[in-house]
Amino acid sequence: MPLVTDNIFQARALYSALEVRAVNAEQNVAVLRDAVSSLAAARQDVAGKTSLMGEYVSSQAAANSQLLADQAGQVSPDLPLDQFIASIGLAVALGEASMADRTISAVQVTAQGYLSLGAAADGAPRTVGFRLHQPELGAPVALATAQFSIAKTSGSPGAPMPRNLYPLLQEKQALFSDPFWSRFLAGQPPGRPAAQIVAEIGKILAAVNVWTMPFLVAGVATIGGYESELAGAIGSAAPAERVAAFAAVAGAMVNLAKSLDPAVRGSYVAGDVYALATAVDATTRMAAALRA
Repeated sequence: MPLVTDNIFQARALYSALEVRAVNAEQNVAVLRDAVSSLAAARQDVAGKTSLMGEYVSSQAAANSQLLADQAGQVSPDLPLDQFIASIGLAVALGEASMADRTISAVQVTAQGYLSLGAAADGAPRTVGFRLHQPELGAPVALATAQFSIAKTSGSPGAPMPRNLYPLLQEKQALFSDPFWSRFLAGQPPGRPAAQIVAEIGKILAAVNVWTMPFLVAGVATIGGYESELAGAIGSAAPAERVAAFAAVAGAMVNLAKSLDPAVRGSYVAGDVYALATAVDATTRMAAALRA
């Protein structure tokens, strides 16, 4: 199509096409203007939501941090290091007590955790706390290492080591299974304390897999009670001084069990296991002396 023409029809066709393009351009400009306005409004809305989301994320992060700290304190509270060591010693003593022909002379422990210093109270020195790491709290950071040894020693130089509770109970059971003891009756209605001792020891030995201090204390208290009844029922069947000695050690064992009752003692140590074993051994020896 020529740029310059003297043909009216060609000029008219070109002008009509130009008008169409101008109208289309104006329509496109209006559409673009509306799109820009919509984008600007959307941008302001997104910016506002982004700001709110940022504030929410910040507050939520702080809340999560506090929850994590609270959870750490609840799941893994600080335990005084001396109590931690005492609990290991008790576990070792209970394990040893449950074995008929084995002894544990010493153990060495290496534990990784967090160390802390507790607040001092009433002028007392600050205690060292120990906290084990919990995997659910994330990767361990700056763990400290605590090493200690626990050795079993005699009460005095040259004194024999405490014997295991399991064989001591077996010896007591064998002793009171002798027909010599079955003739003595006590209680209302009358029963045979010796047979009840044998049965109680059988229960304790049968449950060796669940031995705990409260369980053993209850069992020893029951045995001591039956032995006290038996001491009162022997009468003239044995020398009076030996009967009195047997009654004394039986009463001492009952008193020991009362002092170790869970309602009285909140926690236990290895020495409590050995105290029970010593009391059981003493009553067995005195009972055996009644027949000498």
